[in-house]
Amino acid sequence: MADRQDVQTAFGDLLTIDGGASLSSWSQVWSARVHGGAEDVPAVVKQTWSSPEPLEAWQRTLVARGIRTVAPLLPVATVGDGSADAEHWVAYPRLAGSTWDGGAADLAAAGRLLGEMHAASAELVIDGFPGFEWGNPERDSIDEDIEAIRASAAEHWPSADVERWVAQLDGFPQLLERVRAADVPQLPASLDHRADNLLFDAEGALMLDLENAALAPRILDLAVAALLFPLEHAGSGGNALGSDEWVAFRDAYLAASPLTRQERELWPAALTYMKLEWGTWHLTEGVEPEPTGNLGYLEDLLTLDEHARYPLA
Repeated sequence: MADRQDVQTAFGDLLTIDGGASLSSWSQVWSARVHGGAEDVPAVVKQTWSSPEPLEAWQRTLVARGIRTVAPLLPVATVGDGSADAEHWVAYPRLAGSTWDGGAADLAAAGRLLGEMHAASAELVIDGFPGFEWGNPERDSIDEDIEAIRASAAEHWPSADVERWVAQLDGFPQLLERVRAADVPQLPASLDHRADNLLFDAEGALMLDLENAALAPRILDLAVAALLFPLEHAGSGGNALGSDEWVAFRDAYLAASPLTRQERELWPAALTYMKLEWGTWHLTEGVEPEPTGNLGYLEDLLTLDEHARYPLA
C-alpha cells in the first residue's frame, strides 16, 4: 500500500495530509485539508475503488437528492503507473457528529437514513456498478465453514451452542438458490450500514463509508444492517441488536422505504442468508476482540434466533 507521502504527492497542491496516526484501526484513513476556497475544508483521505467512476456517480446522486453521506471533494488521485497495481485515493469531507451511544433514538435515525438511501437509489442505473457477490454452494466450502465455526467457538465461546448455525449452513445451497432467484428490487447498496460507519447529530444520521457498495437486493442490505449494526463498536454493550432496538431501526426504515410483498415474504430467508454468508466470516477468520464487548456481540450473533428477534411486523 502507498505511504502517506506518495498519496500527498499524487494530490499535489490541492490538499495537505496532516500528521498523526490513521483515523481507522482497519485501514489507512488520514486527516487532511483541501485548499482552493476562502478557507481550507477539513477532509479525510482513503483508498477507493480501482474504477471509481460508478461509486462517485452514486455518491453524487445521493448528495444531490439530499441524502446525508459523502462525495469526493477532489478528482480521485492515482498512485502508481496506471497498471493493475495502481492505487486510487479519494478525499471526502470530514463530517462532524457523535458516535452511536447505544440508544434507540440513534438507531431510529440510522434506520431512517438507510431507508432514505434506498428510496433515493431506487431504479437508479449506473454503468459499471459492481454486482453482488453470491456465496459458494459447493459442499467442500460448506464443510470448511462448519469446521471453522466449531473451531472458533471452541476457542472463543466454548459454552455456546453452535448447532443451529451448523444446521443452517448444512442447508445453505437451497437457501442460496431461493434468495438468488427471488424477484425483488435491486439497487446500489452500501452493504455496510453499521454504527462504525455512522455519525449522529441533531438532524439525524450521517453515512461516512460507501466503499463496500454493490448492486444488490435491497432486502439483503436491510438484513445485514440488522445483524451487523453493532459490529466492532463500543456502543453494542456486548450484544447484537435487541428486539426493541430492532423495532426502532425497522420502523424508521419502513417509513422511508416500504417493502414489496415479495420482499416481506423473502425476509426470513434473506436474514438467514446474510447471517450465514457474512456472519460466518466475522465469527471465524474475522474475529476481533476489540473494542471491549465485541466478543460478546459475536457470541450473541452466533446463538441468536434471527427470525424471532428481527421480525418484519
